[in-house]
Order: sequence, then C-alpha cells, then structure tokens
Amino acid sequence: MPRNGFLASSIPVAGPIFNLLNFKTMGRSVNHLNDAFKVVFFDYPTIENYNEETGQWEPTDEPEDFDHVLDLIRESIKSEFPEYTDCKRWQGRDVMIFLEGYGTEIAISEYCGLATLSIRIDESELKYTLSGNEYDCEQWEEAEQAERERIEKWIIQNVSRIFAGYGEYTKIGTMSNGESIYTKK
Repeated sequence: MPRNGFLASSIPVAGPIFNLLNFKTMGRSVNHLNDAFKVVFFDYPTIENYNEETGQWEPTDEPEDFDHVLDLIRESIKSEFPEYTDCKRWQGRDVMIFLEGYGTEIAISEYCGLATLSIRIDESELKYTLSGNEYDCEQWEEAEQAERERIEKWIIQNVSRIFAGYGEYTKIGTMSNGESIYTKK
C-alpha cells in the first residue's frame, strides 16, 4: 500500500488521470456521522521507526494503534474544551462516537489510511434539555429550534479549535459507484 494509505482507483482510466491532477481516489469512502455539521479528513497516523544511519524518524506503512490515536485526539480536544466527556458508542460498524458535550457528539472513523473526525448536534441531549418543560406542540418546536440554533452557533464558533491540526484533505465528491475523490489542501 502506498505511504498515503489510499487504495488505487477501481476505475482504470480515471484513477491515473486524477492522480496526475493531485487527486486521491478510494474504492470505498471513509465514513462519518450522519447529519454531521462538519467533517474533516486526514491521514491516519503511522508508526515511525528510528533510522540509526540517518538519525531521523521515518514513517512506515504500519498504522498507529487505534486506542493510542484516539487518546491523543481526545486529550487534544478536552484540553481546549474540558466539559467534553468520554463515551464509546457506535453509529453502524465504522463510526465511533468518543466524546459528547456542549450539546454535540464527536466521532472518528478510519478506512485504508484515511480518517475522519466529525461533529453533530446530539439529538438525545437536545430532547433531554427540553424534556423537563411543559410546552404545547408549537412552543416545543420553537424551543427545540432555539436550542438547535444555539448549539449550531457554538459549533461554528469553536469547530476550528476542536479540529485544529486535522483536515489535510478536502472531499471533492463521490462517484455513482461509491468511489470518493479527495485533494490535499
């Protein structure tokens, strides 16, 4: 597998053309939270070995331990936003929600060397926040919309700090066969 961890294109003609244009293609896309407010794509870290001849640390194709990477990301986010709490829930088989707080959920997913971090509004928290109040249907909808807007505003103000250091790639699109195309920022 190449250093960048991406699979070669399953489309024999398009793959080489995209690679010449500095695009990367994957046979299947890495996943992220449904209804994510923001998704960032980055190279999943690989283990580095020390080369005694050169005196340098050199990357390998071996991926770093998932729990170790998750701990580093978790610590980085919680150092800026201490009210986030650890959790471990799965959305499907590929997306792990590992932090919750501030009315949001943050998740990670990895596939073939490409990883995502995504953030969305925690719908269960939204309903819990409003559940103790007596509202009629119209008031409930207004209160829910106001709370949703408050959380979205918080995400917009803080997402660049939450995902600082990540987001090396931009997803260009997904073809009808499910193959996604990314370009390095």
